[in-house]
Amino acid sequence: MIRNAGFNTECLQERSVLSSLDPSVLELVDFYWAQFFGCVPEALRADTPQIVASSGPGAYAGCHLMEFGGAPVVSLPVEELESNRAAIEQWRAGVLRHPGLVEGVFGQRVAARVGPAYIGYTDRKHFRPVSLGTARWLTDDDEEAVHALRENCAVEEWEHGGSESRPTEMVGAFKGHELAALASYQIWGEQIAHIAIVTHPAFRGQGYATAAVSCLTLKVLERMLVPQYRTLEGNAPSMAVASRLGFIRYGTSMVLRFAGSGDIGGW
Repeated sequence: MIRNAGFNTECLQERSVLSSLDPSVLELVDFYWAQFFGCVPEALRADTPQIVASSGPGAYAGCHLMEFGGAPVVSLPVEELESNRAAIEQWRAGVLRHPGLVEGVFGQRVAARVGPAYIGYTDRKHFRPVSLGTARWLTDDDEEAVHALRENCAVEEWEHGGSESRPTEMVGAFKGHELAALASYQIWGEQIAHIAIVTHPAFRGQGYATAAVSCLTLKVLERMLVPQYRTLEGNAPSMAVASRLGFIRYGTSMVLRFAGSGDIGGW
């Protein structure tokens, strides 16, 4: 039974660590995600699943799930709610770490899955800057270097971590004159700075991504924004960047695309 996923010790520990974030940061991001799913903030960490109809900014013609330290919040199209309610109500905190259990509810209707994915935040107390001395904000003169990095990355890698040239919102870590890693951010809501990072295949595992994200995060904090870091949990190097820089796990997300529902945009 899916209820065996249970409320586990790991989830309790994560909730405890999450409470150490600046209260104003936690309140802001709770408000953002509550609006995203169309629920009240108090529902984000309930002991039983919160099942909501897809609508507003979180609308998706599949299943979008997140855990915030409690049982998952599950967003489904209106026509899917009642037929799946009984099975979903058996889930408890930690179920997103068992993708097979989640997919099993929807069976062959699942055409694609993205996740589990880590979502973390940091603040001035937790942030641990790292510098290689090679990371800096880009200028218009770096457009060719950005293009060269894009050419060396796989299409999917660039879609997840790259960005069109926006020098005032991008940091590059360089190996000589070559752009080794590129970090950028986009504003979610009004104050969340969603960070993206992509690294040249030849320079991975050498600290360039960490340095670029560190430099960017420092500026984001100076701009009174909340840094957000998201990555697939299976991406160990990217998860290591978040840990080294002091990001705190806020939630775990998963998106399921149903057959015939279109692509997963932005996962």
